[in-house]
This record gives sequence, C-alpha cells and structure tokens, in this order.
Amino acid sequence: MLDYLGIDLVAMCVNDILANGGEPLFFLDYFSSSKISSGDFLKIIKSINDGCKQSGCSLIGGETAEMPGMYRGNDFDLAGFAVGVVERNQLLSVNNVKNDDILIGIKSSGVHSNGFSLIRKALKKNQIMVDSKLPFNSSKTVGGELLIPTKIYVNELLPLIKKNLINSIAHITGGGIFENLSRAIPNNLKGIIKTKSFTIPKIFHWLKKLANISPQEMLGTFNCGIGVVIIIKKVNYKMVFNHLKKNKVEFCLLGKIENNSKKLSKVEIRKFGEWVIN
Repeated sequence: MLDYLGIDLVAMCVNDILANGGEPLFFLDYFSSSKISSGDFLKIIKSINDGCKQSGCSLIGGETAEMPGMYRGNDFDLAGFAVGVVERNQLLSVNNVKNDDILIGIKSSGVHSNGFSLIRKALKKNQIMVDSKLPFNSSKTVGGELLIPTKIYVNELLPLIKKNLINSIAHITGGGIFENLSRAIPNNLKGIIKTKSFTIPKIFHWLKKLANISPQEMLGTFNCGIGVVIIIKKVNYKMVFNHLKKNKVEFCLLGKIENNSKKLSKVEIRKFGEWVIN
C-alpha cells in the first residue's frame, strides 16, 4: 500500500509546475508519525525518490519527526514541495489561448490523487473492502486499482513547452476536468469537449454507480481518464501529434476553443455528446 505513495506526492507538485511551463529542479519532503517504522519509512522515501527520478528533479532533503503525542498507531503525515524554473518567454498563460486552438487530452494512469473522500464514503456505504476483487476485472483488487500512482507528465510534455508548441495546460486534479480546464481558458473564450472522442475507463463508471452521482458531478470531481489537457495552435497539431506518437504517449483529440459570445455558466451541456467549459 505504501510502495507508490511518494510518487503521488511528487506528481501533484511537478505536474503543477509543468502546467505553468516550468521544469522541476528539486523536491523536499516532510514525514511525521508517532514512531518511525524503518520498513514503512524506507518504502515511502524510495517511492518519493522514484517520483523525482521520473520527473528529472533531485530529492535534496526534508524533515522527519517522531511525535507520539500527536498520532495514534500507524498514522502519519506526509507532505512535500518542489521548486522549478521557467524562462519568462516560455511561461504558460491563459492569455496565450486563442479562438480555434485545439484541446488534446493526455490520458491518466487511473484515479490519481483526487476524489478519495467520496471514494472512501462509497466503499464504506457499499461494504466493499480494498482487497475485494473488481467486478469488471477479477484479476485486480479494488485497492490495487485505486492506488495506481499518479502519472508524471514532465518528460512527455516539457520538450513541447520548450519548443513553444503549447499555449496552456490544465492539470486535472481536484475539481475534475470542468474546474481545471476552465482556469486554463480566458473569459472571452470557451472550450468545447466532444465526449465521444475518448473512452472513460471502467473504474470511473464503477465509481459513478457506487456513489450514485451524475455525469456532471463525475466530470467535476474525477479526471475520468484525462490527466492533463494541453491547448495548442491548430498549425502546431502535426508537430505535437508526431511528438506524442513517437514517445508512445496515450492521447486523444478532445475538442477546440471557440469565442464566448454569450454569458454561460461554468459548466453547461450544450447538446448530447458535448460539454461547454468557460
């Protein structure tokens, strides 16, 4: 259960740096518990180091504390932060986004690190244990599927940023596709996503059924299979497409940017198969 935890910790930091056009330089961690268990602690530190290797940054230090009066049993706190750098002319901004730009969705590895309060509640309500077999894949457990580490996108997307081929990036974390993509688009424009252009993984359909929530709430809570959305100029599509294909990046053409001539709500279903995000 702890083998990949540090990758999630690093990913949340370095993917956000990437969304601003930056390159991660170094990472520091913080670990605190009632008593340091060398076995568990080493698993976590190793996973943090693995995340740093994946993102090309250095783990340069951190803080470790035993605080028996603050924690019970095996409870612990884990935190961290990363520092990155970006050339001023390569900073990504919503102001770079223009009418007729293209939205490309880069696939997620799974649920990533969001929506787990809802997930835990749904599992508890339905009396499902983490070691239960998945109903749609009996070779996997619920816990194994939910704990697939967050994908780190630095190596895949940083070369495109450095070539000025990306206008804006939405890292799909808390708030799902709707909230995060809306922050990557200026107020005078809107993003049109054609939902038929990508297949939502089975884990999200299963969670939707367990939690009994609407499609809109799903897209406002989970990544639903899309970990990052990049916004590019139409003229750059071939170069971006070739780079992603060459590096075996799983992606899909999500939609495009249009002028926002009317006052729309943050999320609106325009017609079957399409969502409007502004």
